[in-house]
Amino acid sequence: MKNQLIFLYVLLLTGLTFAQDIRLQASVSANTVGVNDPFTYSLEISGSAASLPDAELPEFNDFMVLSGPNSSTSIQIINGSMSSTKTNTFYLQPTKEGAFTLPPAVIRYKGKVYKSNAVSVKVVKSAGQSGAGAAAKKPAQSKTDSEISGQDVYIKTLVSKRKVYLGEQITVTYKLYFRQDVRGFDFKKQPSFPGFWKEDFAIPRRPAMGREVVNGITYNTAVLKKYALFPAQTGKLLLNPIQAILEVVVKTRNRRRSLFDSFFDDPFGRTVQKAISTRPVTVNVLPLPELGKPKDFSGAVGNFNYTLRTDKTETNVNEAVSLRLKIAGAGNIKMAELPKLSIPPDIEQYEPKISFKTTKDKGVIRGEKSAEIILVPRVAGTFTIKPAAFSYFDPKDKKYKFSKTKPIVLKVKKGSGQPAVSAVQNSGLSQKEVALLGKDIHYIKESAELEPIAYKPYLSFYFWGSVLGMLVLFMGLIVYDDKQARILGDERLVRSKRAGRLASKQLAVARRHLNGEEKGEFYKAVSLALRGFVQDKLNIELTEFNAPNVRRKLSARGIPAEDVEKYVAVLEESDFKQFAGTASSSEERKELFERSKTILTRLEKWI
Repeated sequence: MKNQLIFLYVLLLTGLTFAQDIRLQASVSANTVGVNDPFTYSLEISGSAASLPDAELPEFNDFMVLSGPNSSTSIQIINGSMSSTKTNTFYLQPTKEGAFTLPPAVIRYKGKVYKSNAVSVKVVKSAGQSGAGAAAKKPAQSKTDSEISGQDVYIKTLVSKRKVYLGEQITVTYKLYFRQDVRGFDFKKQPSFPGFWKEDFAIPRRPAMGREVVNGITYNTAVLKKYALFPAQTGKLLLNPIQAILEVVVKTRNRRRSLFDSFFDDPFGRTVQKAISTRPVTVNVLPLPELGKPKDFSGAVGNFNYTLRTDKTETNVNEAVSLRLKIAGAGNIKMAELPKLSIPPDIEQYEPKISFKTTKDKGVIRGEKSAEIILVPRVAGTFTIKPAAFSYFDPKDKKYKFSKTKPIVLKVKKGSGQPAVSAVQNSGLSQKEVALLGKDIHYIKESAELEPIAYKPYLSFYFWGSVLGMLVLFMGLIVYDDKQARILGDERLVRSKRAGRLASKQLAVARRHLNGEEKGEFYKAVSLALRGFVQDKLNIELTEFNAPNVRRKLSARGIPAEDVEKYVAVLEESDFKQFAGTASSSEERKELFERSKTILTRLEKWI
């Protein structure tokens, strides 16, 4: 027992310390492979300890990583000497032809640097030309048959336009071309579109079949994926390739069957798996022209129509009127901002109710964005809601356009039981300045009858104490009542007081989606928390909420410029990732969540 304990202690001690004689050996399953044919890259780390350090792996810039690292470890004890080996394996697939070198892997430990050998790989057109089909095979469950060439089955990326303006829609379609029977497919790498926000088109589980002739060869076709993309930044943006595993039936009619063939083999063909991928595509995104850009341009790109209407043009004092603004058309409708309206001061307006919907018709994203505002006229008269214009950029005509509404005339009559306050708007006064007409002077009694009494309560201590107590209580009630009246009557004050509570609720929603799959819901909740807090605190209407206006209003409150820029930066990041659909890890979302909490806490100290 004692010897066994000593042996376990030595084993544990050696397992906790790294060996000094570390050796690294890199290898590949084949030095010559075909495009779209996978192969294995293995890194073997060996030493005389149970636990070995991790290596800094080389960058696989010219290859697609299908899986990995897949790790395995083995330990041997021979004549009291321990040795261990750790192997990391990757399944790689070339993306283009050429000669490539995989750099050495590196281990840095206690001031020493250990390196593996570099590995050269030559990529040719097909595995059939290189004879490396068998060497490039994966395990049995995901084989790639060298009998299937790139001319038999491939996926093509179809892009509607390669040169577009910022915010202009392009349609990206991934279409499968095949001449052999394909019984199923599975995406190993989904498409990613950094710099774009996307809308998915619904594709049936069994795609519709078609036929096309390509270079004189007839192919069956099927659309696998389809997206509408809207670039959110300028420059050359890359549409990353996708990678799929297809189940393809290889015909065997002309092959002589052997007695050694399985009795259950299909004499008309066998199903194998084929890994194929698309080529990356570059889209050149042009900035919107500065010439002729309207001052109120909010970034809408497409073809839109703006309408403004009310449910009635004649009403009575204190009766509600519904005012509806709507922008409809094709383009990046989510980026469009509703125009700001000029409402007469004697008409009270409530918070707008925003609605939004989209349709996907024939590869074009259409939609409408509307706002319903409740108006309550407080005085009689005739009021005019001035016309407003919505500006947008039309990429077809390559110029800015306007959609303008007509003025709305609202006739307000004095209702039954209403005070005779008419044409106040022509007097230069607003409803707040004419609140109590005819009630500002009260009748004062000029005489009083006094009677002498024997008891003089005013000389009592309890009398004056009661009077003083009632006076203090009365003043307190007045202050409390005045505060409540101001809170209930001042919508700005109500919004300001509830801003922190509503922002906390949205951050709680974001916290629930931190590690979930619904990344869009997380960024949406963060954006609502950031926007709602500043809108409520500074009483900024939705139509006025934009980066320049927010910077100006926050700076006017004396908030440091650094905090203002941090707020704008985290808001823009959350909005961009909400609509762009870019991939993000839980660590990135947690970091954005903490930044949002920090900046909201700092802003609450100032406003």
